[in-house]
This record gives sequence, structure tokens and C-alpha cells, in this order.
Amino acid sequence: MEFILREISSTNWLTILIVAGLFLLATAKTVNAVRFSDFMMLLTNNKYILSSQKVNKLSSLFNVILLLFQIISVSVFIYLCFKVFKWQVAASEITLYVKIVILYTVIVVCKLLVEKIIATIFSIDPIIDLYLFYKVSYRNYLGVLLLPVNILFIYGLQGSKITFVVLLVSLISINIIMLFSFYRKNQNIILNHIFYFILYLCALEIAPYFVLYKLIS
Repeated sequence: MEFILREISSTNWLTILIVAGLFLLATAKTVNAVRFSDFMMLLTNNKYILSSQKVNKLSSLFNVILLLFQIISVSVFIYLCFKVFKWQVAASEITLYVKIVILYTVIVVCKLLVEKIIATIFSIDPIIDLYLFYKVSYRNYLGVLLLPVNILFIYGLQGSKITFVVLLVSLISINIIMLFSFYRKNQNIILNHIFYFILYLCALEIAPYFVLYKLIS
């Protein structure tokens, strides 16, 4: 009788990350239950976004917690993509995830800081503050949508390349729709500064993700 070794990957550290993500969501709800309720309804109404127009709340404890959750959730999904597409770029699974978390965090934080600096230099803080809040809020929500996806592929389904391609295309499409929705609502301001807008798209919305992939690989 021939014995076939079955490779079983430990998911203990992934379980800790999932629990940490759930804990952050619970903490956000505890910090501000009303805003959390509005946030969870983000795809159906703009109440959560409209509440930020008078006061910039991007740096509040509530948003920092959701940003940390986004980093954990999105990084887990990126890690799963690396596994499914068999991109071998680290000696161990945990090392790969740590690299993804660090680089994703650096790019997200650096983008926010650079955008704030640009806004201050050109004296366009109000519109940029609203734009950053809009963008970060929707990406935090994408982190929420990815949570059950991550759980499903960690503990249940065996991911395939086709499935993850569809998921990636869907996420990119949602992100593009979200951005264009904001651009359409503020098209008069954008058209008045179309050259700077094109430079902004290339430098701060497209290039960082190519840098992220290159740094990880």
C-alpha cells in the first residue's frame, strides 16, 4: 500500500487576524454606534459621507480603527491571491503576509500624507479633505466586503485562479465606479484643473499599486 502525504497548512495565524478584524469592527461600533450604522449602509445611501462635509473626521479614532481593519482585511485577500496564483516571493507564509501588510500600510499612509501636502500647497484643502474621506470610507467598506470572502477561502472553498480573477476585476470595477462617482459630482472643479488632475491620477492613483506589486515581488 502506497502512502500519500497530505499537506495541511496551518490557519492559526490567519484565525488570529480574522478575530482581530472582527474585534476592530466591534470596537468601531462601540466608539460610535450611530456612525457605524451609517457606515454599514454606505452602498445604499450617502448619509455617512454627507455627515463629513461640515467637519473633517478622517483622523478621528473611529476612522483610524476602520483603516486598521481595512489594512488587515485587504492584506489577507492579497495574501490569498499570492497563494492562488503561486507567486513565490517569501520563505514562509507569515513572512509574505508581513511584507504585504508593511508595504500596503506604507503606500496607503504615504498617499494620504502626500495628498494632504498637495492640498495645502495649492490651497484646496476642503475638496481634497472630502475626497480623501470619500475614498478611504469606500475602501474601508470594501474591507468589510472582503471579510466573508477571506473567511470562505481560508476555511471553506478551494480558491481557483478564475475565481480570484473575477474577484479582482470586481473589486477594481467597484473602486473605479466609486472614484468616477466623486469625479462626476465635482466635474466643474476638475475641468478647471484638468492638467493637474491627470498628473494626480497617474502619480497617486495608478503608480502606487504598481510600486506595491514590484516591492512585494
